[in-house]
Amino acid sequence: MSPRGWIALLLVASLQVAHGQGGARLADVEVGFRGTPVADAWNPLRVTVRDVGSGRLTLVADQGNLRDGEIPWTMVVPVAGGAGVRVLEVDVFLPAWRSLVWSLEAGGSIVASGALPREAADRRRLDLVVSARPGAVAERLAGRVVDVPASLLPARAAAYDGVRSLWLDGSAGMPSAAAMTAAAAAGVVVVLADDALLAPVVADLAEAGSPWVPIAAGGWWTGPPPDGAQLEAARVDLGAYLAAFAAAGGVVAPRPVSVAVVFVATSAYVLLVLLAWRVGGAPGLLTWAVLLLGASLLAWAAPRPASPTLTESRALHVGVGELAWRTEVHDLLTLPAGEVEVARVARPAMTTTGVQRLGTPPGTLLTLPRWRGATVLEAPRAARALLAIDADGLPIAVGDRALSDVRVVGGPAWPEVAPGRALEVPRDPPDLGGDAAAFEALLPPGSAWARDGDDWHVALAPEVRW
Repeated sequence: MSPRGWIALLLVASLQVAHGQGGARLADVEVGFRGTPVADAWNPLRVTVRDVGSGRLTLVADQGNLRDGEIPWTMVVPVAGGAGVRVLEVDVFLPAWRSLVWSLEAGGSIVASGALPREAADRRRLDLVVSARPGAVAERLAGRVVDVPASLLPARAAAYDGVRSLWLDGSAGMPSAAAMTAAAAAGVVVVLADDALLAPVVADLAEAGSPWVPIAAGGWWTGPPPDGAQLEAARVDLGAYLAAFAAAGGVVAPRPVSVAVVFVATSAYVLLVLLAWRVGGAPGLLTWAVLLLGASLLAWAAPRPASPTLTESRALHVGVGELAWRTEVHDLLTLPAGEVEVARVARPAMTTTGVQRLGTPPGTLLTLPRWRGATVLEAPRAARALLAIDADGLPIAVGDRALSDVRVVGGPAWPEVAPGRALEVPRDPPDLGGDAAAFEALLPPGSAWARDGDDWHVALAPEVRW
């Protein structure tokens, strides 16, 4: 080739490289599995940046309506940038939004932005399919079916909060054992085309030294392919359990001083003033006024709580075998109006204005009026269960501490169950009041539940579900 030919070839190549660099997107933001979010649920968030410095991604969801106006819920996610392609995967809670916009800021400028349409705020759960033939599942379910590569399935239980089922047939590879365990722990019905597909999961868990058996609140479905009605019947409604558990607690507001006490104190104050004037005249009155002022300040400070914000925390565990779904609930009560922060990534139980901040340190910030309480729920995660059911249908402690107030739904009760200790003689279950009774009514017969202080533990029997 002549020199002119080489020069022309290099020029064309350089122009193509320049065009490719100029046309490449600096950032991509994907909310939900393959860009399919679920409203009022935790969703996986995948951020891909290319040759962009460190910055932050901000998502703002407006939950308002015509009557209440704007009610913004803001999510702030720090993004580590640098040369090349970098990928960040986290979980965020998306309320049902009227509008949702996002922007990625790096180096003091907006490098990318976008929005999700209002029509995408769908509360229906997803059916994920990992298969070379996903159309068969889509025709069978006629729901929100999403084809997902096995490599993109996360190993975080919170990411599956809006998922109903996960279909696997091995034709397009298999997800990791950690991802399948996280999905099952989150209440997802994992549908396997063949029992043999479960063997590698068991082997991977055994090789990793995991104490968890490969079954959780979701469980495995290895029979004939289910339809939508069967999936709904098999799915564990962890959201209903969590709502009932959250309603069963709360911060007790400090009792205000009664009117009678204020009346007696005021009367005593007036009598002392009159006595000081009669005995000591003006000097005596001044002395008593100073003493009474100091006493009044002490009386004002005595009933005040140590902090203007009162907080109580508790956790709910729901599982089968030794694997459980766990989430923590934080009850707040603020005396003055203002912003209240919890050092956790959580979402409010009710619609309210707030900020969810991921990264280090994490936090959730709510704006509340005076003397107003709120409940925030942490992102769920997989954890080791402390309560299980043995082959005879009896509750056993599989953790490292004893549990109290043990009950079997539709069966007997025990005052305590401890690791390595035989059960005492059962007793008739005592009557439950209010919220605890409403919680037990949601559990299927044969399930067991117990308390560990303010924490509640639920063990679902596999034979009840299948």
